[in-house]
Amino acid sequence: MDIYYLTCRSLTYAQRVSRSLTAAGLRNMIVRAPRHMSREGCGYAVRIDAGEPGRALGVLASAGVPPKRVFRQMREGGYEEVPF
Repeated sequence: MDIYYLTCRSLTYAQRVSRSLTAAGLRNMIVRAPRHMSREGCGYAVRIDAGEPGRALGVLASAGVPPKRVFRQMREGGYEEVPF
C-alpha cells in the first residue's frame, strides 16, 4: 500500500486538514515532514495510507483546505512529488 504525505503551511493548517479527512472517514496522522518536503521553515504533513490520494484531495478541496504539496513514499526509499 502506498503512503502519501500532504504538506501543510503550519501545524494549525495540518490540524484542519486532519480533521477534514477524519470527518470523511479517512485515516490520517499529523507528522513532521522530512526536511526536503518543506521549502519553508514549518515542516508538518498529514500522512495518509491510500492506494490513490484522489478521494482525500477531493475532500480537502471541498473543505477549502488543500495541501501545499503531495508526496508519495516509494517502496525502495525516498519520496516523489505527485502533481495534483
